[in-house]
Amino acid sequence: MAPGSTDRQSTVSIPGQATFSITDAALEMVGVFGGSLHCYQGAGGCHAQGLYFSRTRPKKFLAATLDAPAAVDQGISITVSHELAARLEGAVLDFGNHNRMQRFIWAAMPAAKGPLCTCRRSMGKPSGKRATCLDDIGTGLTDL
Repeated sequence: MAPGSTDRQSTVSIPGQATFSITDAALEMVGVFGGSLHCYQGAGGCHAQGLYFSRTRPKKFLAATLDAPAAVDQGISITVSHELAARLEGAVLDFGNHNRMQRFIWAAMPAAKGPLCTCRRSMGKPSGKRATCLDDIGTGLTDL
């Protein structure tokens, strides 16, 4: 579990890539937002790569397998971009109040090199002192 988290977790597997955890709060919110969540990385954030979430799937994605039967019965699906999949081994996907906003975050991402941004929505090398944190600009779900 992520430090400070008391939420139960389920396992999510990306065939041939990685296995990560998802909290019950995050699973519930995927259902609330339509039953589909796509996780991907892109430019932006206080580090070189921003970590984003979308309710829509792009044409190319990797489908994840959930070990939570109730979530599967509800038709919940999680997909991941090819670029992000290899970095998710041991990660924890959570939903909650983070930096004054209800949002999905990667509460832990041990496979990412270098420190995560304090907002936990960016990774990679620092983008400089003037780079805006994704939390500062209120980035939540972004439909592709």
